[in-house]
Amino acid sequence: MQTLDFCWLSDIMKGIENIREEEKVKTKKVLAGFTAAAIAASMLTGCGSGAKTETAVSTEAETTAAEEKETTAAETVQDTEKRKERILTVSGNGDFGFPSVYTISPKGQGYMTLSYIFDTLMWKDESGLIPYLAEDYSVSEDGLTYTFQLRKGVSFTDGTPFTAEDVKFTFDYMKEHPYKWVSVSMVEEASVVDEHTVEIKLNKTYNPFLSDVAGSLPILPKHIWENVTEPETFTEPEAAISTGPFILENYDAAAGTYTLKANEDYFYGDVQIDKLVIANVSGGDSKEALLSGEIAAAPNISYKAAMSLKDSPEYTVLEGPGLSVTRLYFNFDEEAMAVKEIRQAMYHAVNLDEIVEKAYGGAGYAGSAGHVQPGTPWYNPDVRQYAYDVETAKKMLSEAGAADSNGDGILEYNGEEMSYTLTFTENDEKLAELLVTYMKAVGIELVPQSADDATVKAAISEGNFELAFNTNGSFGGDPVFLSRFATAGADGAPSVTGQGGKTWESEEYNRIYNESAVEQDDAKRHQQVNELQEIIAEELPCLTLYYKKAVAAYNNTIFDGFYYTPDGISIAVPFIMNKLVFVSGQWKAQ
Repeated sequence: MQTLDFCWLSDIMKGIENIREEEKVKTKKVLAGFTAAAIAASMLTGCGSGAKTETAVSTEAETTAAEEKETTAAETVQDTEKRKERILTVSGNGDFGFPSVYTISPKGQGYMTLSYIFDTLMWKDESGLIPYLAEDYSVSEDGLTYTFQLRKGVSFTDGTPFTAEDVKFTFDYMKEHPYKWVSVSMVEEASVVDEHTVEIKLNKTYNPFLSDVAGSLPILPKHIWENVTEPETFTEPEAAISTGPFILENYDAAAGTYTLKANEDYFYGDVQIDKLVIANVSGGDSKEALLSGEIAAAPNISYKAAMSLKDSPEYTVLEGPGLSVTRLYFNFDEEAMAVKEIRQAMYHAVNLDEIVEKAYGGAGYAGSAGHVQPGTPWYNPDVRQYAYDVETAKKMLSEAGAADSNGDGILEYNGEEMSYTLTFTENDEKLAELLVTYMKAVGIELVPQSADDATVKAAISEGNFELAFNTNGSFGGDPVFLSRFATAGADGAPSVTGQGGKTWESEEYNRIYNESAVEQDDAKRHQQVNELQEIIAEELPCLTLYYKKAVAAYNNTIFDGFYYTPDGISIAVPFIMNKLVFVSGQWKAQ
């Protein structure tokens, strides 16, 4: 009697393994039937010699292996179903507009929401600037030409391949339709070298081009935007198509809620959540919303509320630079304010540490006379500082020619009383009270006058104030922000409250700043920026009062891995929700 060899069985099972995942997940009955049919077919043809007992054992072993594979596949399906439930809800600040390039708010959180949908050539991770949609780049010796080699195999979320044509189109389109967050005024021309290489030529050297332009400009899909003539009103669903880690699922303007679903084909890695919901919290209380489970992360929680959660193991509290500065502006049309020694005396009269504690509850850092925040890469620790000293302030004022001739407690300078209106934003009353007290102690009268933030910024920019203080963000990253003290300023510099009326001017400052703006040698540029800070600290075109501290809290039993990005995301956005967090972080909830 002929015996049968079942050497063919392993080949059959290998074929089964190569079937697509969904075809593997079959019932045991179907798989066993398939195996039995294959055995019967072999019995009719034969393929060698062997014992029946070996046949029985082999068949049983292979069937068991198939059942184990089937179980694994079923578990994979179950895991996928569980992943669909990974919804991360975080607190937002209301409605920022439709999440597309020209329709969402250009302010920090608006840009952050946009960044979850749109990508850039460069980006920052937890260590600093990295190539992103570009996989590599080079810069010409003169700093005027940037060549980017783009990643291959990247597609927009509608399936259209991403190419160099989209990058060229984006730069061309934004020259014709300026984008509020990023200026491309320094770009002369964008050209396609090949399908995955693009060359950007500048009309002048711009040192922060990689971080502030290539690392901030959202790339538009040409096939969608090339016929859009009014981008400010473009809110069709395709306006939110790009290459980012998330896809817009729902935008509720009335509720101020954004629901984004994961891009399952994200080029940079698997997104670790299935949905991201950015929503207003009930009653506006982020701490209570965290404790109740309404949200899992509060990126904009108050400092006091965050500190109260520090000892709770299930919550992580992060602190970082707020990348914003509060400063006191002088109107140089006021004769006394144009005197350097009087400004220096006034700085001695201000208790900066007390401002941090009493006006802001410890949620910040004392100002530095050189304007650049201590602890940041461009800070010069050797600049002159002005310790709080009332007697020194009085002496300096007297030496500058200020005197109280009539004994009313208010100094005069060249016959004019040193009494000034102090303009400030309504929610800064505590700081205003402190400044009034400090100046009164040295014989200067300040009359407080509050208004909404837009009105205060307009008054400063138009020169319609005597003294004023205000807060500006985008205060980090490349020291191009020091252009605010240069007479001519700088193309592409962060938009801040520019002072109108008569302002401080320094030919030396302008010269050094202009040189630093084009200097390619990092060591030389650091020296130039140090010199700029020394001039600011000596001349005091403004008084730097306070740097805000950023703080956030999140439930680490739901999701973990948030961080503050060095020098802020894009152009100094102090936010823990860098989009790369959703690739590198961990979903912890069961």
